[in-house]
Amino acid sequence: MKRISLTNLDEYSQLTHSEHSSSSCAVAKRRFAHHCSGFTLIELMISIALGLIIVAAAIQLFITGLTSYKLQKAMAHIQNNASLGLNFIIDDIRKANLSSPVPAVNDQIAYAGILLTDKNVGKKINLNCAACFSSNKLTSFGDAHVTGLTNDQLLIRYQAPQNGFDCSGNVLAKDTFVVQRYYVGSTSTDLRHSLRCQAAQYTQAQLDAIKDTDTPIALDWKNSQVILSNVDFFQVRLGYIDGDLDNADSKLAYTDIKNYMALTAKNKNIDGVVQLVRPHVHAIQIGVLVQSADSTGNQSVIKERNQQSFQVLGTNVTLAPAYQDSHLRQVVDQTISLRNAMGWVNEGCDTSKTEANCNTGESGT
Repeated sequence: MKRISLTNLDEYSQLTHSEHSSSSCAVAKRRFAHHCSGFTLIELMISIALGLIIVAAAIQLFITGLTSYKLQKAMAHIQNNASLGLNFIIDDIRKANLSSPVPAVNDQIAYAGILLTDKNVGKKINLNCAACFSSNKLTSFGDAHVTGLTNDQLLIRYQAPQNGFDCSGNVLAKDTFVVQRYYVGSTSTDLRHSLRCQAAQYTQAQLDAIKDTDTPIALDWKNSQVILSNVDFFQVRLGYIDGDLDNADSKLAYTDIKNYMALTAKNKNIDGVVQLVRPHVHAIQIGVLVQSADSTGNQSVIKERNQQSFQVLGTNVTLAPAYQDSHLRQVVDQTISLRNAMGWVNEGCDTSKTEANCNTGESGT
């Protein structure tokens, strides 16, 4: 063994430490060469740029998927609600005029299935509805979310063919008469503009118990229920035969309630009584402009569409500026034939015709 003097101990220690360090670094460089090197600035910038591109693409895909989801959800909401709500209305309108004394509807027939005037109500019934006929509210009830137009109302009546419920949710016994009022409105607890329905009932026994000179039965209207939520506009059109029923050139025409009431009534001799009569109503059209419950997001394409006009039963409808938002809109309309108002009808003789040309037995079918 080599002896080392104390004087050379420090030099030996430094030499040994230096040799050990050089050997360790050499081994590290051989085993982990990349740990002793780094990225250049260009390589680092390229890596960051590629990473940002990938993140941007992922964010764009996420936003596109979220936007598509909101759009599809809004469309599904409208279609489901509109389908359910309008099918409910259609089913009731088809019953209109059921068990009416006359299988026809116009603005003069008492106890008719479509209530257009006080005469349709009947002498024994007090409609008890200030929001129905007064001040033309049947054709201008409440502000719509559109420019220059108001919402319509629809009043129907029928005799229940079986036990069930009216549109207010109350039990409706078989053979009970029910009057149902469809309109757009809101309540203090539900501020949405929704298509609502309110019902009132009476029975044949109540009618039979009073005379024409007695106080009419005051209808008791129950709370309204939402049939179709988030409605911007509601319109009703009446279908009638434009021309005499025995004329081959006559055709089915549609007009709104206001213009129907403006049609020229003809003097006709019906069962020996000369009276002014407008055409019989054979069909009802209902149209709604409905919006989605949720916004589709800040989509410019939806806002631009809401600035354009919509076609509701042939009427150009433009949303008011305050409602040209990002909620999806869709027009839904239906045509319903009044099967209980298309029987054999003695329309009467137009008094402007000579007796020889008067056809007093015309078919309403």
